[in-house]
Formats: sequence, C-alpha cells, structure tokens
Amino acid sequence: MSTTSVHPRPCDSYLSTAPHQDIEEDKAVPQVDVRYLTRTPSPTPSESEALSSEKKRRPGLLLNLLDPGKLKNPRELLRIAITAAVVALLILFVVYQQNIVNWLKPFANWMRRTPGGWLIPIAILILLSFPPLFGHEIIAILVGDVWGVGIGFGIVAAGTILGELATYMVFRWFCMARGRKMEEKKVKYALLAEVIRRGGFLMAVVVRYSAIPGHLTTAVFATCGMNVFIFLGAAFLSLPKQLATVYLGDAQSSDASSRTTRTIKTIVIIATILITIFAMRYVRSETEKVKEAVVYRRRKASTTLRAYELLRNH
Repeated sequence: MSTTSVHPRPCDSYLSTAPHQDIEEDKAVPQVDVRYLTRTPSPTPSESEALSSEKKRRPGLLLNLLDPGKLKNPRELLRIAITAAVVALLILFVVYQQNIVNWLKPFANWMRRTPGGWLIPIAILILLSFPPLFGHEIIAILVGDVWGVGIGFGIVAAGTILGELATYMVFRWFCMARGRKMEEKKVKYALLAEVIRRGGFLMAVVVRYSAIPGHLTTAVFATCGMNVFIFLGAAFLSLPKQLATVYLGDAQSSDASSRTTRTIKTIVIIATILITIFAMRYVRSETEKVKEAVVYRRRKASTTLRAYELLRNH
C-alpha cells in the first residue's frame, strides 16, 4: 500500500496569513478627510485682486510702493528699490534720448562710411532683443537719422526680426520650465499667457502693438508654446512700429522747421499712441473674459498639489 505525502499548497499559507496582512494594511491607510481634499481653496490675495472690478482694486503702483506695511519687509524694500531704479532709468532715457542720439551720431556716421557698417546696428539690435535689455528706439532713431527712412527701415527690420527670432528660440529651448513657474506664481503672467493661447494669431499681432515691449512679448510667446510661423507673421505685421521710429529719426535730420515735416511727425506720434492705447484696451478686455477660468484652474491645481503632499506625508 502506497502512501502519498501531502505538501502544503502555496495558497494555503497565503490564506492563513492573508487576514492578518489585511489588518496590518488597513492600519497603514491614512485617515484623511475627503472634504478637505476636494474643497477648492479660497483665492489668494493676488487672485482676489485680479477677480475684483477695476473700481475695487487696490490703489495704484505709487501708493502700493509707499504702503507703510510693506516698508517693514526687507524683501518688499528690495523690490521697491529695484522698481524705483528701473523707473528712474526709463525717465532718464526719455528725457535724454535726443542727447544720447547726438552723442552717438559721430559713431553712426563712421558706420555709414565703413563698408559693411550697416551690419553693426543689426548686431546691436539682435543683442538688445534679449530681456531685460532695452534701447531699440535709440538705435532706430539713430539709423533713421544716418541712413534715412528707406535703407534705415530695412536695417532696423532685419535687426528686429533676427533678434526676436533668436530670443524666441532661446526661450523656447531653455526657458519653458521657467515660464510654467511664472504662470504658477504670477497671476498677471498667467492671464496674459492664457489670452495669448486663446487669441491665436490675432492676439499675437495686437499684443505686439501694445505698450508691452516687443522682446518681452516674444519671451511670453515662446514659453506659451506659440507656433514659430505664427510668431514670425505677427512680428512682420508689427514692423510699422519700427517704421514710425525710423521716420522720426529721419525727420529730425531734415529741416526741423519745415511745417510739413512737423505735421507728419505729429501725425506719426499721435497714430502710434492711439494704436498702442487700442491694443492695450483690447488685451485688457480679453483678460477680463478669461480671469475667472484661470483663477479657478489655479485653485484646482492647488487642491491637487495639497492632496498629493498630504498623502505623501502619511
């Protein structure tokens, strides 16, 4: 008579220990209030300010900078100092712009006499296209003063397009993560980025005509993922802004007492101001349309991040 040895099956040992393991696993599950994880948090102060109407918003920039509460914060003091320095530089730039042009005119005349000298302002314009540098207007006026409105506009257009394209590529390849962080931290940046994404080509052209410096809009276009051909199309269509600046330089080199010259110069300045105001008002109106959706999405993203951190800590 043969005897058969019975070996325990693997499942037997598993079944015998399974209840105990389940109990241990149940003990390890964190007890979390689901309502806390699913509730959308209240807007931050900056988001509340963006959602409020124009009349209910905080005082202007000057009053904010002079707020006694902010003067006690070292970080706010540093920000105020930087803002004041930038404003002072801009004021000096506007006041002494003509003096700067006159000071640079001998150098500009040398460039015109030098073979291939027209490449120098193009290279300077390309360099000044990278934020936070500025000074395109001085170069454009100088070029118009020396080369005239015809050749001068060609030089400025070439430097502008090449410089903006270089800025676009650098920010597209190396600053995408930085752009996403800016959208997470800065509400105004997030609103502008959303308006650009929704507006497409038309919005790109309008933003280029606004008071926002062109090289700054290029950085936003790149980090928003705008197609390079849409960007180039908007850049080409915004070249009349450079044409106006070149013409002002050409006009001041001619007979300044000419009535026709003064009239055309005044018309160019007024038209540029009106177009800029219209562009800014259009961008602002489009921003009003998307701000609720942008703030809500930011709040939901904050909820998701809070839930992830809470579960990870448990």
